[in-house]
Amino acid sequence: MIVFLQRELYTHLLQYSQQKMPEEACGLILGELSNSNGELLASSFVPMRNCSTNPRTHFELSPVEMIPFLTNSQNPVIGLFHSHPTAPAIPSAADLQTLWHTIPTHWILSFMHPDKPELLLYQIKKASSTSYHKLAFVIGQ
Repeated sequence: MIVFLQRELYTHLLQYSQQKMPEEACGLILGELSNSNGELLASSFVPMRNCSTNPRTHFELSPVEMIPFLTNSQNPVIGLFHSHPTAPAIPSAADLQTLWHTIPTHWILSFMHPDKPELLLYQIKKASSTSYHKLAFVIGQ
């Protein structure tokens, strides 16, 4: 699976995450399946409130806020986004416990090195043990 996104979307993720520091930013990525090869086209980011009791090290989205987006077939949710202000862009143990594993992609933007933020995308698979693997992505012009 490859995910395509425009530079404008990437910039939006960066700016929003920087505004939310030192807390984890979070939200939904909307888009579409671009062809039968499983390629995804990310079109927009919907910022959401981090309702975690410890938002500096954890994120939690309100299912009530998510429902209108999860039920919209015209502009489906293709990704779950959050930032790691001080940790690497690798799913934490808490990230792997997500109830939202059916969302096709999970995006983590790390500011562990503030001068060089790192965005990584994953697909999380729930089974007897939860696993993840990196996804390729392309940032267009």
